[in-house]
Amino acid sequence: MKRYETVTPKLTRSLSRVNIVGVAIALIVSSAVLLIYEAISLRASLTDVARLQAAMVSENLSAALMFGDRQAAADVLRHLRSLPYVESAAVFDKKGARFVLYAHEGISELEQNEGTPEAAQHSKRLSFSDVFVSAPIELNRQRLGTVVLVATTAQLKTDFARYAVFLLGASASALLISRFIMTRMKLRLNDAERRLEYLALTDPLTGLSNRRAFFEELDCRVRLSPRTRSGLTLVLIDVDDFKTVNDTLGHVAGDELLQSVAATLRGAVRSTDIVSRIGGDEFAVLVYDPAQKHQYHSTAENIIRALARPLELHGRSVRVTVSVGFSRYPGDAGDAAGLVSSADVALYAAKSSGKNTAVAFRPAMIAETQRRANLERDLRVAIENDELGIAYQPQFDCITGNLIGAEALVRWLHPVEGPISPAEFVPIAESSDLIVTLGMWVMRRACRDALEWNRAAGASVSLSVNVSARQLRQLDFGESVFQTLGETGLHPKLLVLELTESLLMANVDLATEVMRKFRAAGVRLSIDDFGTGYSSLSYLQHFPINELKIDRSFVCALPASGQPIVTAIISMAHSFGLTVVAEGVENPSQLEWLVAADCDVVQGYLTGQPTTTAGILALIAAQHEQLGAAAATDDSHAGARHGTGVAHD
Repeated sequence: MKRYETVTPKLTRSLSRVNIVGVAIALIVSSAVLLIYEAISLRASLTDVARLQAAMVSENLSAALMFGDRQAAADVLRHLRSLPYVESAAVFDKKGARFVLYAHEGISELEQNEGTPEAAQHSKRLSFSDVFVSAPIELNRQRLGTVVLVATTAQLKTDFARYAVFLLGASASALLISRFIMTRMKLRLNDAERRLEYLALTDPLTGLSNRRAFFEELDCRVRLSPRTRSGLTLVLIDVDDFKTVNDTLGHVAGDELLQSVAATLRGAVRSTDIVSRIGGDEFAVLVYDPAQKHQYHSTAENIIRALARPLELHGRSVRVTVSVGFSRYPGDAGDAAGLVSSADVALYAAKSSGKNTAVAFRPAMIAETQRRANLERDLRVAIENDELGIAYQPQFDCITGNLIGAEALVRWLHPVEGPISPAEFVPIAESSDLIVTLGMWVMRRACRDALEWNRAAGASVSLSVNVSARQLRQLDFGESVFQTLGETGLHPKLLVLELTESLLMANVDLATEVMRKFRAAGVRLSIDDFGTGYSSLSYLQHFPINELKIDRSFVCALPASGQPIVTAIISMAHSFGLTVVAEGVENPSQLEWLVAADCDVVQGYLTGQPTTTAGILALIAAQHEQLGAAAATDDSHAGARHGTGVAHD
C-alpha cells in the first residue's frame, strides 16, 4: 500500500546545496578567526623578540652614553646588522637628543628617522606596520637615555601569507571532502529513510501494512467525497485462542501461525482489498466495492472458510478459527473512528457468541456495550465498597452422606438492576483487571466464613475457591493466598483451589511451580470442569493435584447416557489416588448411579442448593444431631451403612 512519497530529487538537491553553503560559511568564519589570531600571534612574537634585543643593547650602551663616546655606541649598534628584522636603532640621551643611529642598508631617510621615543609609546596588536620598542639606558639606577628599536614586519607578512595560503588550501580540501562525505551520507540517509518508512508502515512479521498505515488509509478513504466513499466496509478479524497456541507450542509456532493467517487472508480477499495486521492476533480488511453492496458478506464468509482448514505447526496439525466483526460506511458510522468502534463492537459480539463466526454491526450492540461498560464500572465500585456476597454450595461424601466441603460462589445484588448473574458479570471481570481484585476479595471473605463455621461447629468442612487464569499469572498470587490464610487464621488443609484444565495448560511450567508451593503448604488442588478441556493423562501425572471435578455436562446425561465416560474418569482418577467430585447432581437417579460407580463426593441442587454461612452452620448442626442420635441407638445398628444417605437441602 503506497501512502507516502519520498523526498523529491529537486528538494533533495536544494537541501544538499544549503548544507554545502552552510559548511562553506562555517569554514570562512573559522578561517577568518584563525587568520586574525595568527596575525596577532606573529606580531606579538616579533614584538617580544625586539624588546629583548633592545634590552640587551641598552645594557651595553650605558658606559658609552655616560662618557659621550659616540664611536663606542656605534660599535655596539653595529652588531645589529646580523639581525634581518632590525630596520633601525637609535640612542637618545636623557635630554631626548639623538646620540647615535643605526640604520639598515637601503632604507629611506624617512624610515631612518621614524624610530623615536614618542613612536615607541604607541603599540599596536593587529597591524602589519613596523614594530617600535624602547628600552631605558641606566647606570646605578640613574637614567642616562633611551634606545629605540624599529623591527620590520616583512618576514611577518611572508609567514602570514604562507599561513593564509595553507589555510585556504586546507579549507578548500575540507569543503571538497565535506561535500563528498555529505553526498555519501545523503545516499545512506535516503536508504535509511526509505527503510524506516517501510518499517513504520509495515508489520515486519507478516509483511502486511501495520496499524498506523491501515488507519491512515481508512481515514483517507473516509475523507473522500460521498460518491466515492460509499461501499466501504471495515472487517476486523481476531484469531480465536491464539494465546493457548502461543503458550503451548511456543512463540515460534505462534509467529508461524500469524504468518499463515496473513497469507491465507491475502488469498481470501480481492487484490483491491487492503489487509493489515493491527494488533497481536488481530487483523483488519478494508473492502471497497460500491457496485456490489453485499460484497462484505462474501468477504467475511471467505475469510472464515479459508481459515477453517488445519495448519501444520511444528509437525502438529492445528485448527485455526477466527471471530469476524464488520461495519459499513456510512450506514453504521459517520467517521473513521465510529466505523472502527462499530466493527470492534461487532467483533466482541462474534467472540461472545462462541467464536468462529462473523457478525455484522447492529445499533442494538451499542446498548449492550454500554451496559457492559456500566456493569464493569459498578462492579469495581461494588468490590471496593464490599457490596458483593458469597453463596456456598455444599459438598457431601457419597458413602457417609456427611458434609465435607462447600464451594464459594460469588453473588452480586445490583442496587438498581437487582441480582446480576455470575454468568454475566464474571466474564466482564475476566476480560479486565477486575478478576484479580474480585478473586482475592472472594478468597478473603470465604476464608473468614470458613473459619467461622469450622470454629463454631468444631467441624472440618473444607472451602473450595475458583482461581482464574489472570490470578494464576500474577507473580505474587501464591504470597497473596498464604497472606490471606495467615490473616484469617484458616488452616491451609481446609482450602481447596479449583483450577481449569485450559488454565493449567496455558503455561505448564508456571502452573506446576505455583501448585507445588501450595501442596507443600498443605493447600489442596482440584481440576474443575474435567473432561471439557485437554483431559490428558500426562498432566495428571505431572501436576500435583488432589481431586477431579467431573463437569456437569457429563453428569446431567446420567444415567441414560455418558456412563462409559464418567466410569472411565472415576476409575482413572482413583488409579492416580485422586478424589472424584461430581457437580451438577439434580435428580435421585444421577445420585444413585454415582454412588454405585464409587464416586467420592457430590454437589448440586439435589443434595444442597447454594446457601449462606448460616446455612452451612445449620447443616453442620443437623449433621451433629444425626451423629448423636446414631450413637444412642443399639450397637447392632451403629455399624450399618446407608449408601445413599446424602444430606438433602
